Amino acid sequence: MMIKRYFLLFIVFAFVSSINTHAQVDESYFNYMDLFDLQMVANPEISPNGNTIIYERHQYDVITDRRFVNLWSISFSGEEHRPLTSGKTGYGSVSWSPSGDRIAYTSSEEGSNQIFIRWMDTGVSTSITNLTESPGNLSWSPDGTMLLFSKFVPGSPSSIRPDMPARPEGAKWEENAEVIDKVTYRRDGGGYVKDGYTHIFVISSEGGAPRQLTSGDYNHGSPYWTPDGNILFTADRSGNADLDPNNEQIYEMDIESGEMTRLTNKRGPHSSPKVSPNGELIAYTGYEDEFLGYQLTKLYIMDRDGSNLRMISDDVEQDISSITWASNSSSLFFRYDEEGNSKVGNIKLNGDFTQIAQNLGGASTGRPYGGGSYSVANNGRFAYSEVSATRPSELAVGHFPTRMANKKLTNLNAELFKAKKVGNVEEFWVESSVDDFKTQGWIITPPDFDPNKEYPMILEIHGGPHTNYGPRFSPELQFMASRGYVVVYTNPRGSTSYGADFAAYINNNYPSEDYNDLMDATDYVIDQGYIDEDNLFITGGSGGGVLTAWSIGMTDRFAAAVVAKPVINWYSFVLTADGISFFSKYWFTEKPWDDPEQYMERSPISLMGNVTTPTMLLTGQQDYRTPMSETEQYYSALKLQGVDATMVRIAGSGHSIYAKPSNLFRKVGYITGWFDRYKN
Repeated sequence: MMIKRYFLLFIVFAFVSSINTHAQVDESYFNYMDLFDLQMVANPEISPNGNTIIYERHQYDVITDRRFVNLWSISFSGEEHRPLTSGKTGYGSVSWSPSGDRIAYTSSEEGSNQIFIRWMDTGVSTSITNLTESPGNLSWSPDGTMLLFSKFVPGSPSSIRPDMPARPEGAKWEENAEVIDKVTYRRDGGGYVKDGYTHIFVISSEGGAPRQLTSGDYNHGSPYWTPDGNILFTADRSGNADLDPNNEQIYEMDIESGEMTRLTNKRGPHSSPKVSPNGELIAYTGYEDEFLGYQLTKLYIMDRDGSNLRMISDDVEQDISSITWASNSSSLFFRYDEEGNSKVGNIKLNGDFTQIAQNLGGASTGRPYGGGSYSVANNGRFAYSEVSATRPSELAVGHFPTRMANKKLTNLNAELFKAKKVGNVEEFWVESSVDDFKTQGWIITPPDFDPNKEYPMILEIHGGPHTNYGPRFSPELQFMASRGYVVVYTNPRGSTSYGADFAAYINNNYPSEDYNDLMDATDYVIDQGYIDEDNLFITGGSGGGVLTAWSIGMTDRFAAAVVAKPVINWYSFVLTADGISFFSKYWFTEKPWDDPEQYMERSPISLMGNVTTPTMLLTGQQDYRTPMSETEQYYSALKLQGVDATMVRIAGSGHSIYAKPSNLFRKVGYITGWFDRYKN
């Protein structure tokens, strides 16, 4: 095992040698192979009585280059901490039975992903399905006798068949052509879309054949039981969902008769409907669609029959998600991000809300995006995954409404970080040079940082663009800091967690003054006195790739740039990305051929004549979100312009390059290797 481990480390360093020779990373610094020692908490589920928490423990396997997940159990007090599963497959989607005597979960331990039941008193587990497609969204019926789930149901392929002569015996003809007639025919991370739709099923909790509840050429999501044994779900059954996305409606179904009732009558989106425990109200998230790239997601409630609709989150200036009813039906818990911090709140039906937890984070090894989840018991006890700027996610608990001090129960990486140093993370705010907005950012300094020295700086820009960075542990950025760089990351306008006006500023206006926000942050960090102004570097992925390319078209202050998985030409992007019907409708006001100027005026390719910065392009070969053709366009333009350029095509990767550890190492290695080459 150790021989293989060090052989992989040798390979990781070898692949960047063609770019430049890296400075040796101190053995005490957090580095590539330490990723395989990290253990991260995700998706805690607390029992109905609040006594026991089951959580996912995420790790990476050095041999298979993949993530694996096991389930662990711990009491609310932090005692009786023990594993429920072991192995290098995957376990997840835990759901407690109403009485707390069993859990349902999914696992691939028998090969394909199936539903399992575990009896908590005996520890016996068994699979109860034999499905050909992976199940999800597990939910117990109120009496604990049935489980609701959803899964993909294959459909019939195109009926078009070419008039072909018979192939002679022994002839080696080419494989049949693939016939595509769908609007969205490929998705990042999933490849080319198979014919079929997602439907809802029910199965006895003791096993047996599942029964399909929904039908038709429509996708059905968010299945949820009502207290009287009906179900709620969302679907766009208009027949025009491919070309007119974002219009899901809420339905209720009597699962015995199959009768469906549509409860909403306005344009969607309507998401995550949940019935109150007393059966009187339905809560859901959504907004009144104005066909814009960003709108604030709000919380609504209505009577059980869909009448008396009202929005109750008027005083919440952040996007609301992951709603859960309190057991007394008088309030709801929800997740939200505020100033780069992921939080849990509780909101009463009159709109009064209270923060009850902060610093939520998920089991991510990439960049410091928002994430994390929580779970609430009937007695108000709750569990959540908590992260800090310098440590990965752990398990924490609290209680509402007593507001006892929240407590962290696990410290899975304590021994690792006794031996490994990470960069310190410091928050800053900077006034805008163009208006009254402020930009929040963070500075990661290298381990053993000396403020009396000067360091090269990397400005790292987030994607989305409507997402946010925060003080969340990021192996990707810490790897850069371990290589001697000060790493700066910010939330320029367009980022979420600062209110609707800040995020919506870039609607039909992207890129724009978000560039100024990035330069303001760069100037602020330079003013701290420890940055070598001759060694400024810039990089970002996806939306960050857009802003990186835009920035080097606006300024030559950076010594080199890495433009990762970018959009370079909005015209071509909306016709080749995996969400063509969404991007052209919500990010622009006209189709490309009706108003090509609005596409080109915000395209980084329009600034190509200004670019002199040495630039690397870096994209996954199976990236269907920001397709490789965008990277290829910019690479060709750079070469034609006479700019030093290199294109890196990451094998086995879609948009999420960090998904495989070796590709995360490659990403960091190529970025810092390119910057090392251009250090003055």
